[in-house]
Amino acid sequence: MQIDYLVLADAVAVADGKHYIHGGGWDTLFAATFPAHHPALGVAVRLRIPWEETNQQFALEVDVLLEGEEHRSIFPEPLRGIVNAARPLNIPPDSDLPLHMALGLANLQFDEPGLYTVVLRIDGQPVAESPFSVVAVPQHPE
Repeated sequence: MQIDYLVLADAVAVADGKHYIHGGGWDTLFAATFPAHHPALGVAVRLRIPWEETNQQFALEVDVLLEGEEHRSIFPEPLRGIVNAARPLNIPPDSDLPLHMALGLANLQFDEPGLYTVVLRIDGQPVAESPFSVVAVPQHPE
């Protein structure tokens, strides 16, 4: 299995074999105070499944980690799901299957500024990640 891309965005959707990405490609969130609340984070992922790995299920996990000694998650548990890489009838033999996923994380809380990373795991193994910073907005004196 190959990861073509993992993109952070304000919102993502999949329709007709395409990603629709709104506000994508950012790497910094700004916060006036901490803990900081962020309403939504979209993750666009495209996997390329080889022919011989189609018609299988994969365990998927997405987590957001604060970098540091412990790589502490901001969630009590990662977002988990099962992906079914079903082989469509119209795919030519020995072709890869592109699999588009749109993942939405809501009501995130960042307790402190720092470097964070969205991590994608498949069957327990990290396969893609995208780092981003959460920074304090500079306060201007009155």
